[in-house]
Amino acid sequence: MHQITFPDTHLCFLALFFFLIVQLPIAIGDIKTIEISSDTRPTILFEDFCFDLTGHLSLKVSNVSIKTTSTAPINSSRIGFFFGDRLAIKTYNLLICPEEAKTCILETPNQIPEAFPPIATFAELSPPPQSSISKTLPIPAFVLKNKTLPIPSPDHLGIFFSNCEHNTSVSMQVHVETYNLDRNGKDYLEAGRTQLPMIYFIFSVLYLPFLAFWLYLCHKNRSFVRKIHILMAILVVMKSLNLFFEAEDKHYIKVTGTPHGWDIWFYLFQCLRALLLLTVIMLIGTGWTILKPRLHANDKKILAVGITIQVFANIAHVYTDETGPSNSNYFYLSLALLLFDYVGFAIVFVPVFSSIKTLKEAAKTDGTAAQDLEKMRLLGYFNGCVLTFWVCKWAWVSVREIRDDDCSLEWLFVIVVETVTLGCYIGMFYLFRPREKNEYFVVQDEETALATIDKEFADY
Repeated sequence: MHQITFPDTHLCFLALFFFLIVQLPIAIGDIKTIEISSDTRPTILFEDFCFDLTGHLSLKVSNVSIKTTSTAPINSSRIGFFFGDRLAIKTYNLLICPEEAKTCILETPNQIPEAFPPIATFAELSPPPQSSISKTLPIPAFVLKNKTLPIPSPDHLGIFFSNCEHNTSVSMQVHVETYNLDRNGKDYLEAGRTQLPMIYFIFSVLYLPFLAFWLYLCHKNRSFVRKIHILMAILVVMKSLNLFFEAEDKHYIKVTGTPHGWDIWFYLFQCLRALLLLTVIMLIGTGWTILKPRLHANDKKILAVGITIQVFANIAHVYTDETGPSNSNYFYLSLALLLFDYVGFAIVFVPVFSSIKTLKEAAKTDGTAAQDLEKMRLLGYFNGCVLTFWVCKWAWVSVREIRDDDCSLEWLFVIVVETVTLGCYIGMFYLFRPREKNEYFVVQDEETALATIDKEFADY
């Protein structure tokens, strides 16, 4: 009676997601090995890292090959790597166009605000067949108006590759390690993220008493338990496991620079948790097993679209995270991820608005205004809970984009976001806990209920 069937295509999408996880390039943690083949881009961002004053970079470049269509000899000192923040590269690309070849940041870094001396140029390449460079160096001071100034602590810096030679393409293998130093040695997590393993682990544990209490409520009120309540319990399990595997992933990256396979489990449960969260939200929005016994055809179509969008969003998220900004399609993948998130954000509200509208119309014709008002208010509270969750999520995305200002506070934003998320889970579960009836609002008669509906839900 309550069975939901999903098209086989969604199983194909999940299979594609898991296949992409294991087929991703070797770009794990903050030790990355990246292959560049016949690339003509004038500037490539290889790594973006929050360093403190103990920060170090280890760079190894090998299998270098330079091809040109020009008859002029190649000046290898105009091809290489440099430090800089995002302002430096924006200034370099927008104000001092590399294609004009009048200024090369590798030769005159002091002309670019917030630019650093070059890390290495291809003039330092060893002779063939190795054609390689290997350097480990501390984070330097930067040059500004012919003055050498120390970097603030901590600072968000990028490791850029610049090719100032026209009509040339470069192929190479780049191995990058970025880390700060602490009392235990190398810390491969950025400044501001080094506390994340413990934070995620603590929040994963906090969901366990939440789950135990929910199971207790379900057992105590087992006569009123519906299938949606079971899905909600599974959602808490997935959220706790997602946080646990993220804690393990971050811990091994912090200590060794690589996740040692924990990233696969993290992405797997992140995908399952995201899909289940969206499914639970949309099923509650439709009123499945709570307000009505079965899903209508339109509800199933909306749910199928929402799940499909969420699968694509997870694929885009994993791929952008693992390939990094050096990927030539990184911008488009990030744009696609943003689009999927926006569409996914909008579609979860469709069932809620539809249910409220249906209840509003039924209240005027069926003589059940008092009961319908109770249900509408319940869905209205749920709508506010979901909106709070999404606002929190987008605030977190915005903070991550502007964290250059002080990247040392990222751990604090994580605490705030996870606390609000836990609060939204508690609020959603409280609203739809198993019980005999909802007691949010008691009215005396149908006329009062109809007047309240017209006042509170005039926009629906």
